[in-house]
Amino acid sequence: MRVVILNEHSSDILGGSQMQCDLIARGLAERGHRVLYCAVGKKRSSHYEEFPYDIVPLAIETPGALEEILRREKPDVLYWRFNRRYLDRAVSEARRVDVPFVFAVAHIRDLKRFGGRVSKDVFAYGFGRTTAHKVLNAVRAMPKELIMYRALKHVDAITVLNADFLDRVPVEKKRHIRNAVAPKKTTFVWPRPFCLWVANIMERKRPELFLDLAHRLSPKLRDLDFVMIGPVFDTHYNASIDAAAKQANFHHLGFQPPEAVNGALEKAICLVHTCKPEGFGNNFIQAWMQGCPTVSLEFDPEGLITKKELGYVSGSQEQLERDVERLVNDEGLRNEMGARARKFAREHFHPDRMAAEVEAFLQEVIDEHKSVTSGTGHE
Repeated sequence: MRVVILNEHSSDILGGSQMQCDLIARGLAERGHRVLYCAVGKKRSSHYEEFPYDIVPLAIETPGALEEILRREKPDVLYWRFNRRYLDRAVSEARRVDVPFVFAVAHIRDLKRFGGRVSKDVFAYGFGRTTAHKVLNAVRAMPKELIMYRALKHVDAITVLNADFLDRVPVEKKRHIRNAVAPKKTTFVWPRPFCLWVANIMERKRPELFLDLAHRLSPKLRDLDFVMIGPVFDTHYNASIDAAAKQANFHHLGFQPPEAVNGALEKAICLVHTCKPEGFGNNFIQAWMQGCPTVSLEFDPEGLITKKELGYVSGSQEQLERDVERLVNDEGLRNEMGARARKFAREHFHPDRMAAEVEAFLQEVIDEHKSVTSGTGHE
């Protein structure tokens, strides 16, 4: 099987979907398939270090660039995990060269009619932080959003990382394939008990709520540290992080590689999650894989935290404080939750399992496409 994977690459920007695509590319290559990773995005490099699969930079914003790659490489299938940016043109170019198109949903916005700038700038965060300029840009983006949503209906197949999204998928061929994380970790040494927050620091991750949690709980939990990991993407957070760092028990460690994050999660009392509902946060999976309970403000992907008792879904900032305090003070409870989380994660979120499921689904899409194009398919 010859597969083209298209997304930003993890060596350019380390986010959840980029990490997943790297794991998928490695897994498919290990299974003997030929993988070409088209690295797109503003931060793409002009060349890449050696990986166990081929990588080429692609200017997806240039009309015809994707079609040229597909004509040259003649892949059996295109696996796209770049949200809906340029989707209308990409679908058309793939059709012209008769390459089946698999769209991988990485965020709930992918399946909304107004899923990009309109949702992000206006509806997701309300008007409190939204400037008139953003609102105007959002309104201007509405026609393009509709075009991209309609293009989604013309892909050959869709995968979702969250089972709750399946009912929203606008095509018949669809599959729920869970994300995965590599369990490898490096040793993390910290002198005091700590709770952890991990994400890229940007508005939709709501890091200010963790800063507020640290401020509120510090007087009651004087022996507890509050550790934040993640690079600052939205620079207006720098001032509030600097102010929080004046507390003796708050620490921002900036970017850390996944292996270091895994090591920190293994030692943490809990992972605090404040992000808006999105796809299926890798930080949840990383925490569970390391036996770390999760305390989420509101997002509970597939209801797993509640159903499997992997932590708490608080629902309010006040309850978030109480839930963190409970885990800090009850070692037996957090060990029980952590053991359940580790067992569940290793059964359901291992990279080998994900690669095998992606492989099987892509092969189904290829076989069905060949059947239709050869005239043996059914109307």
